[in-house]
Amino acid sequence: MSPSILGLPTVPAELKPLAAYIQRAEELNNQDKIVSYWCAYYAAQVGIGLKSRDPASRDYLFALLGSLERLKAEIGANDAIDLESVSSAYVENFALKVFANADNEDRSGRATRSTAKKFLAAANFLEVLKTFPKSDVSESNEDKIRYSKWKAADIAKAFREGRKPVPGPPGWAEE
Repeated sequence: MSPSILGLPTVPAELKPLAAYIQRAEELNNQDKIVSYWCAYYAAQVGIGLKSRDPASRDYLFALLGSLERLKAEIGANDAIDLESVSSAYVENFALKVFANADNEDRSGRATRSTAKKFLAAANFLEVLKTFPKSDVSESNEDKIRYSKWKAADIAKAFREGRKPVPGPPGWAEE
């Protein structure tokens, strides 16, 4: 495995639920540091919530918190970091763009393995919204999270079985 951009060691087994969010933070570190920061922040929240007493897990969480501080310093003063309402809107807009991109590819019948990965990424980004207590994840976003995970699995299964993925939601047919 290549060295971590955020300077983090490998995620310990006890902290496996963080792995997807750390991966997203790593992927976005060069393209969008703000979303990268919030992915890492959400991972830290989830990790702390696991209350692991394992020394490797505690060391990992301390390293993650240090990375968050460095990322925040790199970003500098920014409303998308400092103001919850702006942060929430920024992350939600980013997540919805990723979702729309994957959904458009799928509904146009051009789904690939990459489309499945985009759906999973969209679900992760929408889950990051749970870090903002005053901006409850809307029911439509919860539906998008469930749909994204289902659609990613459906597309991946289609490719494993050697068939073309069925576009859109179940029972959806383009008019």
